[in-house]
Amino acid sequence: MKRPSGPAILFLRLVLGILAFSALLVPPAAADIYRWEDESGVIHFTDDPSSIPEKFKGKSREILKTPPAQGQPSLSPMGGPSSPPGPSQSPRPSNGETIGPPLLPEDDDATLAEKLRAKIDAKERFLRAVDEKQSLSTNPYRNRLISPSDLELYRKYKEELPGDRERLNALDSRLAPAREQ
Repeated sequence: MKRPSGPAILFLRLVLGILAFSALLVPPAAADIYRWEDESGVIHFTDDPSSIPEKFKGKSREILKTPPAQGQPSLSPMGGPSSPPGPSQSPRPSNGETIGPPLLPEDDDATLAEKLRAKIDAKERFLRAVDEKQSLSTNPYRNRLISPSDLELYRKYKEELPGDRERLNALDSRLAPAREQ
């Protein structure tokens, strides 16, 4: 194979130099979001601070877009500090009576069975996808990597599936007499 000549190398260096220099000229992407409220109480959001009317620029606030560090609680820059962890204080009616959570109807056995079938199906699809990535026949070069979190989930689902199937069989056996009537 013939090595590139002097002019070709110079041209290649020139092109790479121009690309490297042009990358320095590109401004960083600003993804800051600003919040402001007009006189009628409407809250507006924008990523362009020049679009905020002059009379509201003093009242506008920058909203942080960077996510919290992993394992750290999310901080809300909207309207002051976020509420502390733990049980929240719900408003009480004026007569002093306490209000509990809204009462939702219990799922019947048929609904529970359908939810459990969907859950089992999703777990089985995930297991098949991981098995396919690990299989020598579909991945002979072992170039499809599986993340440690996926492997952990794979092991968890492998352990949970027999119990899920037993619960589904129990639900189906309770529903069978109802279907025959």
